[in-house]
Amino acid sequence: MSKKEYPAKLTTGYYRVREVWEDEASQFGAYRLLANAKAKCDENPGSRVFDNDGNVIYPEEAVPDTGADENEEKAVVDDIPEDKPENTTPVEDIPAEKEAEDEVDENEFPTAEELPATIAYGKLKTLMNIRKKPSLDAEVVAVYKKNALVEVVQFCDGWLKIKCAEAEAGVAYVLNSADTYAFTAGRIYTVVPGDNLWKIADKELGSGSRCADIRVLNGLTSNAIRVGMKLLIP
Repeated sequence: MSKKEYPAKLTTGYYRVREVWEDEASQFGAYRLLANAKAKCDENPGSRVFDNDGNVIYPEEAVPDTGADENEEKAVVDDIPEDKPENTTPVEDIPAEKEAEDEVDENEFPTAEELPATIAYGKLKTLMNIRKKPSLDAEVVAVYKKNALVEVVQFCDGWLKIKCAEAEAGVAYVLNSADTYAFTAGRIYTVVPGDNLWKIADKELGSGSRCADIRVLNGLTSNAIRVGMKLLIP
């Protein structure tokens, strides 16, 4: 299958974003939408988009010159450079019926809707399926890695309704029955240079001795933290 023949949206399987196909731990996400997979790949230099068989489909490797007919390379004619006006068709020569076909119906472009407000934050304890509805039978719209930070907009009887860029509605659901799959808290703190857990606990909770609370809530196995890390605050 040519790279140009991959569907924009899969109905089965996923486009997986990994550094190495054989290393599942290097995976950044799995997506139905090819555009979302490419976007995640662009955010993570060194990663690639793989199909279900482990073939790299993005980014495309440079294709060597095989001496093929140049007409095959110029099959797409709707992207003519602006510095070559001689190749464009003058507006006055376009038939009237063609102009009518190109008219844009503004009703096809609805105004962007505002997402629900974030009421809490969650950090996933393990690799999790993100689903379209709060049901194990619902469609999986994305797969988030362990320690992924999510914005919670509603607690739904064992599920977290979260903001999800991969979902068409902008929100989706992740299972969290009995708080099994995610840590949750009302706010987050971003680590800055000079911070340590004791200082953060003293500043955010009023006592450095509560650093253990922060460590447990974030699933940390030691007191080591990194600049830029986002920590849930009890």
